[in-house]
Amino acid sequence: MASALGCRVLCVSRARGARASTLCRASRTRVLPATERCVKEAVETLRREQIIAIPTDTLYGLAASACSANSIKRLYAAKQRASEVPLAICVGDAEDVGKYAQVEHLSVGLLEDLLPGPITLLLHRKTSSELSATLNPGLSLLGIRVPDSDFVRAVSREFGQAIALTSANQSGSPSTLDVQEFEGLWDKCGVVFDGGRIVSSRLGSTIVNLSITGEYSIKRRGDECQAIEDKLCDYGLKASTSPSPAQSIN
Repeated sequence: MASALGCRVLCVSRARGARASTLCRASRTRVLPATERCVKEAVETLRREQIIAIPTDTLYGLAASACSANSIKRLYAAKQRASEVPLAICVGDAEDVGKYAQVEHLSVGLLEDLLPGPITLLLHRKTSSELSATLNPGLSLLGIRVPDSDFVRAVSREFGQAIALTSANQSGSPSTLDVQEFEGLWDKCGVVFDGGRIVSSRLGSTIVNLSITGEYSIKRRGDECQAIEDKLCDYGLKASTSPSPAQSIN
């Protein structure tokens, strides 16, 4: 299938020496380039309820269907993550956020100014959507991303549903910027998509709670945090002074 799609296994094309042999050792998991020609392969893997590894704008991530209980279960197992720790979702465009979360209280144009980008928005989850009931049960807030990655956004659009997204590392381990750094997780993935080394701080996305009208609260200071705060202030939002429930997303 990969050759039919024009997706070559990455054993030589961007590898040299030790890297080439490292990539080729993963005989049970294909490592394909994160290019437009491989979008269909990523979508088909998601539809088979398998995990894929993808390069976002901040970190490498593990992704699976957010509308499939089996996919979500596999994602938690791969991360060795406690079931009470929530997952974020990924969509292709700012306009898709409203399919899964309440956005009516946000100023016109705010989402389009923030997305795509290195930000995870915390918003109230819609009571009725196609998201699996096993995704973050009992939590009212939902983390949503639109990464500034052409490949990830193309996969999201073609898949047509929300994608559950978490960093490509086991819980408690450092986040990853290169496919070699999470080689131990390759066998948990249907396909690993290699976009090269990500130029990033390794902090991950900035997590911002926008669930309260007129306020924002930074829950994690990640990439481009100050620039994000400046945009929020431009829309007249004030930094919250009241405590809000902790929500860890990684």
